[in-house]
Amino acid sequence: MAQAIIDGWMKGDVIKPGQLMASAPSDRNLKIVKEKGIQTTHNNCEVVRSCDVVILACKPYHIAQVSEEIRSEVTGSKLVLSLLAAVTIPKLEAGLPSGTRVLRAMPNVASAVQEGCTMLVRGSNVTEVDVTLTKALFSPIGLVEEGTDALCNVGGAYGGAIAYMAIVLESMSDGAVKMGMQRHMATRMAAQIMMGTGKMQLETGLHPGQIKDSVCSPNGTTIRGVHAMEQGGVRGALMEAMEVSVKRAEEIS
Repeated sequence: MAQAIIDGWMKGDVIKPGQLMASAPSDRNLKIVKEKGIQTTHNNCEVVRSCDVVILACKPYHIAQVSEEIRSEVTGSKLVLSLLAAVTIPKLEAGLPSGTRVLRAMPNVASAVQEGCTMLVRGSNVTEVDVTLTKALFSPIGLVEEGTDALCNVGGAYGGAIAYMAIVLESMSDGAVKMGMQRHMATRMAAQIMMGTGKMQLETGLHPGQIKDSVCSPNGTTIRGVHAMEQGGVRGALMEAMEVSVKRAEEIS
């Protein structure tokens, strides 16, 4: 996730490589960011000392260890942004010095191409300046919404929903190939249709059902396809995927 955000920032010239510093246990993990001109280290405390905004992007099960390691360096001047799934604001604040300014940000990997979707959750000590700064970082790489810890689990499911959309995209491509279209053309057209549908909803505010109905002519080809999708349980399967993803996040939070 951190790599996706960095890619989006670089693509949009939001942050210069010299403004960033990254740490990880091994050179293997740091090789890609080092090639982008970003300063690297194996020392988490060095990052905290050097940066005003500290982004936590470790695995969720490492957060207790990382928090203990860096807490002595987290002063009142630091803003801490967590990208960790299922790690709530109370848990984050409990592992850091009292009064630490903490925000949760749940983006997705489409941030790499500046089409991400990020849910923000405010900690108890953050200021409006902190929130404005965080939105300034994430807005150039996608949509930003604010919510609660509970909603952040739902927002996190939208991170995983890229996998669901990729399955839909692949299935559309497979269907077109089955009916005679070349694979590269089928995949590009399916991707464009998905992107166009999303953009249409965002720009017009139309309910998805209205968009669907607008292309379904009586006894036409599209309504036949919609019927086939309903018979196949596509709608229910996607709803179930979102539900089980959120419940899993709740289990481990």
